[in-house]
Amino acid sequence: MKTYTILFSLILLLMVGCGSGPSKDQMAGDINKFEKALYGNDKPMDVNKAETKTQMQGVVDAYQQYADAFPDDEQSPAYLFKGAEVLRTLKDYSKAIQIYRTIHDKYPKYEKAPHSLFLMGFSYENDLKDLEKAKQLYKEFIDKYPKHELADDVQFSMQNLGKSPEEIIKSFEKNNNVQSTDTVRGGSKPAIKVQQPPKAAGSPNKVDIKVQPKGK
Repeated sequence: MKTYTILFSLILLLMVGCGSGPSKDQMAGDINKFEKALYGNDKPMDVNKAETKTQMQGVVDAYQQYADAFPDDEQSPAYLFKGAEVLRTLKDYSKAIQIYRTIHDKYPKYEKAPHSLFLMGFSYENDLKDLEKAKQLYKEFIDKYPKHELADDVQFSMQNLGKSPEEIIKSFEKNNNVQSTDTVRGGSKPAIKVQQPPKAAGSPNKVDIKVQPKGK
């Protein structure tokens, strides 16, 4: 697989240097081969293996090369989005963020452009631990997409930056006068449910806390 990755890159460079390049169908076919080699096995991927990392980087390169060759093609932002997700798996967070920014700024009509902006903030918060940058990006999201399906989740994330799930629960209890020990006078003890909100493009999000009485 490593040899195939190198050969694909060399062939592409040679064709570009000669003033021609592979067609969309050819490049899409190569991407399909990469994806099958990477995801076609029923066994779980071991991302710590050198061979798997090489395959993952190969598919990222193929996505990027397609987008560079055909920037106006509707498939290009989708390939870039896939590439960014693979890079996050490889823990190359800075490069993933760069691609998310390219998607958001260059392809504003792409359906996952808002998700790309959210995932930039998410990665700064949870992967790079840069809370100030995460806050800026979350605010940018709220300003640009106040009615988006992820807006509530982003607002929640922004309000709870740097807090652990336990700290969020304690803060919720304090702000709502919820007693988490013994019994509550005049009624049954409420139960605190901690749920994950809908995921954005495969990425985990902040916990969503709901309170409901027992038996309901």
